[in-house]
Amino acid sequence: MDAYRPLGAALFFYECLRLLLLVVFIFLLSPAASMSAASIQEAFAYGAFFPYLVYLSPNALFPLMALFIWLSPGEYRNYLSLYMAGKIIMVVLFFVWELISSRQFGFGDDLARSIFVLGGSTLLSLTDILAVWGAWTLKNKYRGGV
Repeated sequence: MDAYRPLGAALFFYECLRLLLLVVFIFLLSPAASMSAASIQEAFAYGAFFPYLVYLSPNALFPLMALFIWLSPGEYRNYLSLYMAGKIIMVVLFFVWELISSRQFGFGDDLARSIFVLGGSTLLSLTDILAVWGAWTLKNKYRGGV
């Protein structure tokens, strides 16, 4: 058994959890978060939530890349560079977003929601840095082929 196989599994499960948390964060940032349960069902029925889900589509590729890297790391080792580049871009853009929108959060009507979204997304960005390190480790392992 390959000693690095659990690292590929960890990347995959992290990406699945991350995608789930992004759905929660995007929902909390959408206007639907302040609606009643009946209004939320109406919003879904009329597609009012769809523009916010569009932000998730690029992020849905990361669990797929991690799955392929986990199942067959030798064949998909070229995806590691793409995975790392995407993660680095996401981390940089998140911190730029956090600097630009820091005035919007923290002083709003719902302080707990603001702290949850900013704290959670900061934690996800920091764990993305660990994911880049893990992908770099795998890339160095499979540099010359399997």
